[in-house]
Amino acid sequence: MAYANSNQRKIYFELSGSGPTVVFLHGAGSNGATWWQQLPSFSKAFTCITIDLRCFGRSVAPLDEFGMDQLTSDVLAVLARLDIDEFAIVGQSLGGMVGLRLCLERPERIWALCACDSTLAVDHPQINRILAERRLTQKAVSIEQRSLGRWFLANCPEKAVLYAQINHFNPSARDIDENEWGRALATLLAPEKLLRLSELRRVMTNTLVVVGREDPIVPVSVAEEMLALLPNAEMVIVEDAGHSAYFERPEEFNTQVLSFLSRHAPLTPT
Repeated sequence: MAYANSNQRKIYFELSGSGPTVVFLHGAGSNGATWWQQLPSFSKAFTCITIDLRCFGRSVAPLDEFGMDQLTSDVLAVLARLDIDEFAIVGQSLGGMVGLRLCLERPERIWALCACDSTLAVDHPQINRILAERRLTQKAVSIEQRSLGRWFLANCPEKAVLYAQINHFNPSARDIDENEWGRALATLLAPEKLLRLSELRRVMTNTLVVVGREDPIVPVSVAEEMLALLPNAEMVIVEDAGHSAYFERPEEFNTQVLSFLSRHAPLTPT
């Protein structure tokens, strides 16, 4: 078990493979274990780092330390622990938000970003409305029903259960009051903390936007708006997938993302 120290908190990570470095950052309903369908393929060509972001999995921290600045610092602490300078990020939902902030704050260190089903924490009226409605209507709905697409729920019930079980590794599923956790997430995405849409124009990193056709949080039309603002971006729409395309359609996700990373990877491992 490996940990990096970040502002007196222990951040859990795992390392596999060899080659240019790719950091995998999970969403707010998961942890580093969620990338089990990616690591066997990606580790053949890349050094893969999976991280339990703080307040998830094995990275324990109080909720009053759950913020974007802390999350980005935690990622950099893991990379400092491993003496890695340059890296790519594959981030789902919350992980994509953290990845985008790092691209803005440390652009010289990041050679590619794949943002999967992520709002990128930008101030968009349609996303704000969707999130506000979900806070009111989705409290009693299971994590898999909130996040996964209709096709996956109907055709892959066993994997839907596994998706939920991985979420149950998190302190928010065991030790943190549901209302407190909801407030922490709402605070993270409070309007005054969101990025202006126009700030996407500053992201010069090679970017792949991946979105599930059935994503209930990030509509394809919104992803297309983001794509138009990102200077060096391309997009993949994954059919029959919801808010977790990497989990629901791993073969297509892996093929598309590996192709993207291979085209932009540095010539020497980082």
